[in-house]
Amino acid sequence: MNSDEVNNAREEVLKELLLRKKQQKKDWNRNVLSVRTNDELAAKIKVYCKKNKVSLNQFLNTLLTTFFK
Repeated sequence: MNSDEVNNAREEVLKELLLRKKQQKKDWNRNVLSVRTNDELAAKIKVYCKKNKVSLNQFLNTLLTTFFK
């Protein structure tokens, strides 16, 4: 591969990644839900998210996706 081919491939990959990012934002931001829980459960969720390095949103999306399979 010469440098032009490498640059073209790089540009194509970047365009694809940007397109995917825009599509994800569009899908995820369409519906906003609210959850109320007690202090004990909220603390457990926060500890779990911190320990596993996931956001609260990622945790809830995974939980709901698994629940509705």
